[in-house]
Amino acid sequence: MITTLLPVRQQSLGSQVSSVLRDLIIRRELAPGTHLVEDALAAEYDVSRGPIRDALRQLESEGLVESRRRGIFVVGIELRDIEDLYSLREAIEELALRLAMERATPDQWVEGRRLVDAMRAAADRQDEQEFARADVDFHALLYRLSGHRRLVDVWGQYEPILTSLLQVTVAEDVDLHPSAEDHQRLLDIVATGDQDAAVRAIREHLEGAKHRMIHAYSASVGELQAETAS
Repeated sequence: MITTLLPVRQQSLGSQVSSVLRDLIIRRELAPGTHLVEDALAAEYDVSRGPIRDALRQLESEGLVESRRRGIFVVGIELRDIEDLYSLREAIEELALRLAMERATPDQWVEGRRLVDAMRAAADRQDEQEFARADVDFHALLYRLSGHRRLVDVWGQYEPILTSLLQVTVAEDVDLHPSAEDHQRLLDIVATGDQDAAVRAIREHLEGAKHRMIHAYSASVGELQAETAS
């Protein structure tokens, strides 16, 4: 599968390659056990081996690939990994939301409304990629507004893999408008100052995303097993 690399947000080539490979691994288009050969990847993506090495090191740090005596192999994610990642995200995002509600000014929340508008526009166009980008930016905003530098660092560490998961869940939605309105409802609750209600809303939102990811994972596993059997 050839995926063209584009200069998105001034990412390094290594970051772009890792992003592409991460998505393929999360979607199980690169199945667990697949041998990733540097020369073959460099030729496929038309880059030198340096960015490929950088990408594979990043993916290994995320636990998506592992180094063996014969090279680098895909590990992928299992159901337990999905559960772990979403429970982690729920814990840190609830804290980020509470702190943001305590510390951010009304003017700082305006960016959230702009991002909801971007989600609505992407939903109108059925543009999953742009919707996912605005969705990630919305949640990243919560961490920035929290004013908690270490919390922002934790989000930054897990943002790439969580972004890949989010892109899968977005693809599960036939209509993206309800998801956009979920984010608007969260902002409406934030404006009331009711932290407990806001936390319940974000928890329900993340729980729904987790269930969609599990559904997509189960479907991909079933397809892979069917292909293996045939």
